[in-house]
Amino acid sequence: MNYELFDHWEKKIFLVDMTREPDYIFSEIAKNWLKKYIKQWKKIWILVNKKWYSGWIFCKKCWFVPKCDKCSVSISYHKVNDEKIWLCHICKTQYNFPTKCEHCWSNEILEFGIGTQQIAEIIQNEFDTKVEILESEKANSTNKIDKILSSNAQVFVWTSLLNTPIKWIDFDLIVFLNADLWLNIPDYSAAKNNFYFLYDTFTNHNCKIFVVQSFNTQNYSIRTACKLSKPLFEQQDLQFRKDWNYPPFTDICIILYKNEIEERLFNKVDKLYKELLYLKEKYQMNDLEIYSTPPLIYKIFGKYRYNIILKWKDLRNFMDIVYTKLKLNQNWFKIDRQAENLI
Repeated sequence: MNYELFDHWEKKIFLVDMTREPDYIFSEIAKNWLKKYIKQWKKIWILVNKKWYSGWIFCKKCWFVPKCDKCSVSISYHKVNDEKIWLCHICKTQYNFPTKCEHCWSNEILEFGIGTQQIAEIIQNEFDTKVEILESEKANSTNKIDKILSSNAQVFVWTSLLNTPIKWIDFDLIVFLNADLWLNIPDYSAAKNNFYFLYDTFTNHNCKIFVVQSFNTQNYSIRTACKLSKPLFEQQDLQFRKDWNYPPFTDICIILYKNEIEERLFNKVDKLYKELLYLKEKYQMNDLEIYSTPPLIYKIFGKYRYNIILKWKDLRNFMDIVYTKLKLNQNWFKIDRQAENLI
Protein backbone atom coordinates (compact mmCIF):
# COMPACT_ATOMS: atom_id res chain seq x y z
CA MET A 1 0.00 0.00 0.00
CA ASN A 2 1.52 3.30 -1.13
CA TYR A 3 -0.51 5.59 1.12
CA GLU A 4 -1.14 6.36 4.78
CA LEU A 5 -4.60 7.38 6.03
CA PHE A 6 -5.08 10.16 8.59
CA ASP A 7 -8.69 9.80 9.73
CA HIS A 8 -10.16 12.90 11.39
CA TRP A 9 -13.78 11.69 11.41
CA GLU A 10 -15.31 14.32 9.12
CA LYS A 11 -12.10 14.60 7.08
CA LYS A 12 -9.97 11.80 5.64
CA ILE A 13 -6.46 12.66 4.45
CA PHE A 14 -4.61 10.15 2.24
CA LEU A 15 -0.84 10.78 2.20
CA VAL A 16 0.60 9.07 -0.89
CA ASP A 17 4.26 8.10 -1.35
CA MET A 18 4.88 9.02 -4.99
CA THR A 19 8.30 7.33 -5.04
CA ARG A 20 6.41 4.03 -5.14
CA GLU A 21 3.87 5.00 -7.79
CA PRO A 22 4.22 3.97 -11.48
CA ASP A 23 2.71 7.27 -12.66
CA TYR A 24 4.45 10.39 -11.34
CA ILE A 25 1.44 12.63 -12.11
CA PHE A 26 -1.59 10.87 -10.59
CA SER A 27 -1.37 8.16 -7.94
CA GLU A 28 -3.63 5.10 -8.16
CA ILE A 29 -5.75 6.27 -5.22
CA ALA A 30 -6.14 9.73 -6.77
CA LYS A 31 -7.30 8.15 -10.04
CA ASN A 32 -9.79 5.95 -8.17
CA TRP A 33 -11.32 8.91 -6.32
CA LEU A 34 -11.45 10.95 -9.55
CA LYS A 35 -13.27 8.19 -11.43
CA LYS A 36 -15.73 7.67 -8.59
CA TYR A 37 -16.54 11.33 -7.96
CA ILE A 38 -16.72 12.34 -11.62
CA LYS A 39 -19.35 9.64 -12.13
CA GLN A 40 -21.25 10.99 -9.11
CA TRP A 41 -21.04 14.61 -10.37
CA LYS A 42 -19.04 15.75 -7.36
CA LYS A 43 -16.94 18.93 -7.24
CA ILE A 44 -13.16 18.34 -7.42
CA TRP A 45 -10.27 20.73 -6.89
CA ILE A 46 -6.74 19.86 -8.05
CA LEU A 47 -3.77 21.92 -6.87
CA VAL A 48 -0.88 22.09 -9.33
CA ASN A 49 2.51 23.71 -8.68
CA LYS A 50 3.01 25.24 -12.13
CA LYS A 51 0.88 27.54 -14.24
CA TRP A 52 0.50 27.15 -18.00
CA TYR A 53 1.32 23.99 -19.97
CA SER A 54 4.80 22.81 -18.95
CA GLY A 55 7.56 24.06 -16.69
CA TRP A 56 10.53 24.45 -19.01
CA ILE A 57 12.49 22.93 -21.90
CA PHE A 58 15.97 21.41 -21.94
CA CYS A 59 18.47 19.81 -24.28
CA LYS A 60 18.52 16.03 -23.88
CA LYS A 61 22.15 15.83 -24.98
CA CYS A 62 23.88 18.48 -22.81
CA TRP A 63 21.04 19.32 -20.36
CA PHE A 64 21.16 23.03 -21.19
CA VAL A 65 18.00 24.93 -20.11
CA PRO A 66 17.17 28.06 -22.18
CA LYS A 67 16.53 31.11 -20.02
CA CYS A 68 15.06 34.55 -20.51
CA ASP A 69 17.50 37.23 -21.71
CA LYS A 70 16.18 39.73 -19.13
CA CYS A 71 15.54 37.36 -16.19
CA SER A 72 17.53 34.34 -15.01
CA VAL A 73 14.54 31.98 -15.14
CA SER A 74 13.68 29.21 -17.57
CA ILE A 75 11.21 29.92 -20.36
CA SER A 76 7.75 28.43 -19.81
CA TYR A 77 5.50 26.84 -22.44
CA HIS A 78 1.99 28.27 -22.81
CA LYS A 79 -0.77 26.96 -24.99
CA VAL A 80 -3.14 29.56 -26.49
CA ASN A 81 -5.78 28.25 -28.92
CA ASP A 82 -3.60 25.19 -29.65
CA GLU A 83 -0.64 27.45 -30.47
CA LYS A 84 2.66 27.11 -28.57
CA ILE A 85 3.94 30.28 -26.93
CA TRP A 86 7.21 30.45 -24.98
CA LEU A 87 7.17 33.11 -22.33
CA CYS A 88 9.16 34.38 -19.33
CA HIS A 89 6.74 34.25 -16.40
CA ILE A 90 8.40 37.31 -14.77
CA CYS A 91 8.86 39.94 -17.51
CA LYS A 92 6.43 38.33 -20.03
CA THR A 93 8.96 38.46 -22.90
CA GLN A 94 7.89 36.08 -25.68
CA TYR A 95 10.30 33.71 -27.44
CA ASN A 96 10.24 31.35 -30.41
CA PHE A 97 10.52 27.66 -29.65
CA PRO A 98 14.19 26.68 -30.18
CA THR A 99 14.74 24.02 -32.81
CA LYS A 100 18.38 23.48 -31.79
CA CYS A 101 20.36 23.79 -28.55
CA GLU A 102 22.41 27.00 -28.53
CA HIS A 103 25.24 25.19 -26.70
CA CYS A 104 25.75 21.87 -28.49
CA TRP A 105 23.46 22.40 -31.53
CA SER A 106 21.53 19.21 -30.81
CA ASN A 107 17.93 19.15 -32.04
CA GLU A 108 16.80 16.96 -29.12
CA ILE A 109 14.84 19.66 -27.28
CA LEU A 110 12.39 18.24 -24.72
CA GLU A 111 9.63 19.68 -22.54
CA PHE A 112 9.61 19.01 -18.79
CA GLY A 113 7.30 19.78 -15.88
CA ILE A 114 3.52 19.59 -15.63
CA GLY A 115 1.46 22.80 -15.64
CA THR A 116 -2.22 23.58 -15.13
CA GLN A 117 -3.03 23.48 -18.85
CA GLN A 118 -1.48 20.03 -19.29
CA ILE A 119 -3.25 18.65 -16.20
CA ALA A 120 -6.57 19.96 -17.50
CA GLU A 121 -5.86 18.32 -20.86
CA ILE A 122 -5.00 14.96 -19.23
CA ILE A 123 -8.19 14.96 -17.13
CA GLN A 124 -10.38 15.93 -20.09
CA ASN A 125 -8.92 13.15 -22.25
CA GLU A 126 -8.80 10.43 -19.59
CA PHE A 127 -12.07 11.09 -17.74
CA ASP A 128 -14.10 12.83 -20.47
CA THR A 129 -15.23 15.70 -18.26
CA LYS A 130 -15.13 19.48 -18.41
CA VAL A 131 -12.27 21.19 -16.56
CA GLU A 132 -11.92 24.83 -15.57
CA ILE A 133 -8.52 26.45 -14.92
CA LEU A 134 -8.46 29.21 -12.32
CA GLU A 135 -5.57 31.48 -13.27
CA SER A 136 -4.67 34.66 -11.42
CA GLU A 137 -5.13 36.73 -14.59
CA LYS A 138 -8.74 35.54 -14.97
CA ALA A 139 -9.66 34.94 -11.32
CA ASN A 140 -8.32 38.04 -9.56
CA SER A 141 -11.56 38.96 -7.78
CA THR A 142 -14.28 37.19 -5.81
CA ASN A 143 -16.87 37.89 -8.53
CA LYS A 144 -14.67 36.34 -11.23
CA ILE A 145 -13.98 33.28 -9.06
CA ASP A 146 -17.73 32.96 -8.39
CA LYS A 147 -18.43 33.02 -12.12
CA ILE A 148 -15.84 30.32 -12.90
CA LEU A 149 -16.95 28.07 -10.04
CA SER A 150 -20.61 28.41 -11.04
CA SER A 151 -19.93 26.79 -14.42
CA ASN A 152 -21.06 23.23 -15.08
CA ALA A 153 -17.50 21.92 -14.75
CA GLN A 154 -16.78 19.25 -12.14
CA VAL A 155 -13.02 19.61 -11.96
CA PHE A 156 -11.18 22.85 -11.17
CA VAL A 157 -7.41 23.20 -11.54
CA TRP A 158 -5.53 25.96 -9.74
CA THR A 159 -2.03 26.72 -8.50
CA SER A 160 -3.04 28.73 -5.42
CA LEU A 161 -5.04 28.27 -2.26
CA LEU A 162 -8.56 29.54 -1.76
CA ASN A 163 -7.72 30.65 1.79
CA THR A 164 -11.16 32.21 2.14
CA PRO A 165 -13.50 29.54 0.72
CA ILE A 166 -16.43 30.61 -1.42
CA LYS A 167 -19.47 30.35 0.90
CA TRP A 168 -21.81 28.65 -1.52
CA ILE A 169 -19.50 25.91 -2.78
CA ASP A 170 -17.92 22.92 -1.06
CA PHE A 171 -15.44 20.65 -2.78
CA ASP A 172 -15.96 16.91 -2.35
CA LEU A 173 -12.37 16.01 -3.23
CA ILE A 174 -9.15 18.05 -3.07
CA VAL A 175 -5.96 16.63 -4.61
CA PHE A 176 -2.46 18.04 -4.02
CA LEU A 177 -0.42 16.85 -7.01
CA ASN A 178 2.83 17.70 -5.22
CA ALA A 179 2.71 18.57 -1.52
CA ASP A 180 6.46 19.28 -1.50
CA LEU A 181 5.95 22.64 -3.21
CA TRP A 182 7.71 24.90 -0.69
CA LEU A 183 10.30 22.32 0.36
CA ASN A 184 12.10 22.77 -2.97
CA ILE A 185 12.98 26.37 -2.03
CA PRO A 186 16.36 26.77 -0.25
CA ASP A 187 15.15 28.77 2.73
CA TYR A 188 14.78 28.21 6.49
CA SER A 189 11.08 29.21 6.30
CA ALA A 190 10.35 26.56 3.63
CA ALA A 191 8.89 24.05 6.12
CA LYS A 192 6.66 26.72 7.68
CA ASN A 193 5.30 27.83 4.30
CA ASN A 194 4.76 24.20 3.26
CA PHE A 195 2.92 23.39 6.49
CA TYR A 196 0.45 26.27 6.12
CA PHE A 197 0.06 25.54 2.41
CA LEU A 198 -1.46 22.20 3.49
CA TYR A 199 -2.93 23.02 6.90
CA ASP A 200 -4.95 26.03 5.74
CA THR A 201 -6.56 23.98 3.00
CA PHE A 202 -7.43 21.13 5.35
CA THR A 203 -8.96 23.40 7.99
CA ASN A 204 -10.57 26.11 5.83
CA HIS A 205 -12.46 23.86 3.45
CA ASN A 206 -15.48 21.73 4.23
CA CYS A 207 -14.17 18.80 2.20
CA LYS A 208 -14.27 15.17 3.34
CA ILE A 209 -11.56 13.62 1.13
CA PHE A 210 -8.03 14.94 0.59
CA VAL A 211 -5.34 13.17 -1.44
CA VAL A 212 -1.85 14.49 -0.68
CA GLN A 213 0.83 13.31 -3.11
CA SER A 214 4.42 13.68 -1.95
CA PHE A 215 7.95 12.50 -2.76
CA ASN A 216 8.96 13.30 0.83
CA THR A 217 6.24 11.85 3.07
CA GLN A 218 8.47 11.80 6.17
CA ASN A 219 9.03 15.56 6.22
CA TYR A 220 7.71 17.02 9.48
CA SER A 221 5.82 19.86 7.78
CA ILE A 222 3.79 17.39 5.72
CA ARG A 223 3.15 14.87 8.50
CA THR A 224 2.10 17.43 11.13
CA ALA A 225 -0.23 19.09 8.60
CA CYS A 226 -1.86 15.72 7.83
CA LYS A 227 -2.24 15.20 11.58
CA LEU A 228 -3.86 18.67 11.78
CA SER A 229 -1.46 19.43 14.63
CA LYS A 230 -0.29 23.03 14.62
CA PRO A 231 1.36 22.76 18.10
CA LEU A 232 3.39 19.72 17.02
CA PHE A 233 4.61 21.51 13.90
CA GLU A 234 5.60 24.62 15.86
CA GLN A 235 7.51 22.46 18.35
CA GLN A 236 9.45 20.62 15.63
CA ASP A 237 10.07 23.74 13.54
CA LEU A 238 11.36 25.62 16.59
CA GLN A 239 13.79 22.78 17.27
CA PHE A 240 14.99 22.90 13.65
CA ARG A 241 15.60 26.65 13.92
CA LYS A 242 17.43 26.20 17.21
CA ASP A 243 19.67 23.45 15.81
CA TRP A 244 20.67 25.58 12.82
CA ASN A 245 20.71 28.96 14.59
CA TYR A 246 17.87 30.62 12.67
CA PRO A 247 15.34 33.19 13.95
CA PRO A 248 14.07 33.57 16.65
CA PHE A 249 17.43 32.37 18.03
CA THR A 250 19.35 34.84 15.90
CA ASP A 251 18.68 37.92 13.77
CA ILE A 252 19.16 38.03 10.01
CA CYS A 253 19.72 41.12 7.87
CA ILE A 254 19.82 41.03 4.07
CA ILE A 255 21.47 43.81 2.08
CA LEU A 256 20.49 43.70 -1.62
CA TYR A 257 22.20 45.53 -4.45
CA LYS A 258 21.00 45.71 -8.08
CA ASN A 259 22.71 46.94 -11.24
CA GLU A 260 22.31 46.49 -14.99
CA ILE A 261 26.07 46.09 -15.38
CA GLU A 262 27.35 42.88 -13.81
CA GLU A 263 30.91 44.14 -13.23
CA ARG A 264 29.67 47.17 -11.31
CA LEU A 265 27.48 44.90 -9.21
CA PHE A 266 30.45 42.72 -8.22
CA ASN A 267 32.68 45.72 -7.45
CA LYS A 268 30.04 47.40 -5.28
CA VAL A 269 29.16 44.26 -3.35
CA ASP A 270 32.79 43.25 -2.91
CA LYS A 271 33.68 46.67 -1.51
CA LEU A 272 30.80 46.58 1.00
CA TYR A 273 31.62 43.00 1.98
CA LYS A 274 35.21 43.94 2.82
CA GLU A 275 34.04 47.00 4.78
CA LEU A 276 31.68 44.85 6.83
CA LEU A 277 34.46 42.37 7.59
CA TYR A 278 36.68 45.26 8.70
CA LEU A 279 33.99 46.58 11.08
CA LYS A 280 33.40 43.08 12.43
CA GLU A 281 37.10 42.71 13.26
CA LYS A 282 37.47 46.27 14.59
CA TYR A 283 34.61 45.89 17.08
CA GLN A 284 35.54 42.26 17.87
CA MET A 285 32.18 40.75 16.98
CA ASN A 286 33.62 37.31 16.39
CA ASP A 287 30.33 35.37 16.29
CA LEU A 288 28.88 37.56 13.56
CA GLU A 289 28.39 35.64 10.28
CA ILE A 290 28.68 37.52 6.97
CA TYR A 291 28.03 35.94 3.56
CA SER A 292 27.83 37.28 0.02
CA THR A 293 25.56 35.26 -2.25
CA PRO A 294 23.23 35.68 -5.25
CA PRO A 295 19.47 35.48 -4.49
CA LEU A 296 17.27 32.69 -5.79
CA ILE A 297 16.67 34.67 -9.01
CA TYR A 298 19.93 36.35 -10.00
CA LYS A 299 18.57 38.63 -12.74
CA ILE A 300 15.13 40.29 -13.02
CA PHE A 301 13.98 42.80 -15.69
CA GLY A 302 17.56 43.13 -16.93
CA LYS A 303 19.07 43.95 -13.53
CA TYR A 304 21.59 41.68 -11.79
CA ARG A 305 21.09 41.18 -8.04
CA TYR A 306 23.37 40.17 -5.18
CA ASN A 307 22.88 39.75 -1.45
CA ILE A 308 25.04 40.21 1.60
CA ILE A 309 23.57 38.23 4.51
CA LEU A 310 24.40 39.02 8.12
CA LYS A 311 23.48 36.64 10.91
CA TRP A 312 23.95 37.17 14.67
CA LYS A 313 21.94 37.32 17.88
CA ASP A 314 23.10 40.93 18.58
CA LEU A 315 22.82 42.12 15.00
CA ARG A 316 20.98 45.34 15.82
CA ASN A 317 24.05 46.83 17.55
CA PHE A 318 26.28 46.01 14.59
CA MET A 319 23.81 47.42 12.05
CA ASP A 320 23.64 50.72 13.99
CA ILE A 321 27.41 50.97 13.51
CA VAL A 322 27.10 50.06 9.83
CA TYR A 323 24.47 52.75 9.17
CA THR A 324 26.63 55.37 10.86
CA LYS A 325 29.93 54.45 9.21
CA LEU A 326 28.94 53.31 5.70
CA LYS A 327 25.81 55.37 4.89
CA LEU A 328 24.08 52.46 3.12
CA ASN A 329 20.89 54.35 2.26
CA GLN A 330 22.87 56.85 0.20
CA ASN A 331 24.52 54.12 -1.89
CA TRP A 332 21.42 52.44 -3.39
CA PHE A 333 21.46 49.41 -1.13
CA LYS A 334 18.12 47.88 -0.10
CA ILE A 335 18.23 46.70 3.53
CA ASP A 336 15.90 44.26 5.24
CA ARG A 337 17.02 44.48 8.88
CA GLN A 338 14.74 41.70 10.13
CA ALA A 339 14.49 39.34 7.19
CA GLU A 340 11.87 36.61 7.59
CA ASN A 341 13.37 34.52 4.79
CA LEU A 342 16.50 34.28 2.65
CA ILE A 343 14.84 34.54 -0.76
